[in-house]
Amino acid sequence: MSRFKLLLNGGKPSGRELKQFIRALSDAKTLAARGGYLFKSRLTGGELHFGIVPAIADGERLHHYDIDVPDGEHLLGSLSATGEFSVLFKETSMDDESRELWKQQYKALAVTLLDLGYAGEGKLDWISCKIIEESELFHPIPQTLADIAAESQGSRS
Repeated sequence: MSRFKLLLNGGKPSGRELKQFIRALSDAKTLAARGGYLFKSRLTGGELHFGIVPAIADGERLHHYDIDVPDGEHLLGSLSATGEFSVLFKETSMDDESRELWKQQYKALAVTLLDLGYAGEGKLDWISCKIIEESELFHPIPQTLADIAAESQGSRS
């Protein structure tokens, strides 16, 4: 079980829902059929609020504004149909305090998905890596969710 309490699309998921959720993110056929997924995540008080929708539902393209998480700083992302993560944030000025906030947001997302059994490669897309590099969040620059999770366990400098 994850060290963060997960609230999925506004509610506490059952064990079965968690398994279905992680299987959907990990399965190449499901990703392709759904066109990938769009998500927002926000860590607040030990709870990871994770809102997620398929990129395509009922033949219509969905959007990030279709996803609710509590107000405040949140990550905005997608998991492509090919299994690549894009994980972004909006920050106009980066100081040590905001850098630490964003690091914690990234770590909570990575640790939670991996703790729950995410079995995909977890590769970050080039723009995510570039934003992490320019923001100086992690050194070295993570290439996968596992790299970020390892940083949270102190195994990386």
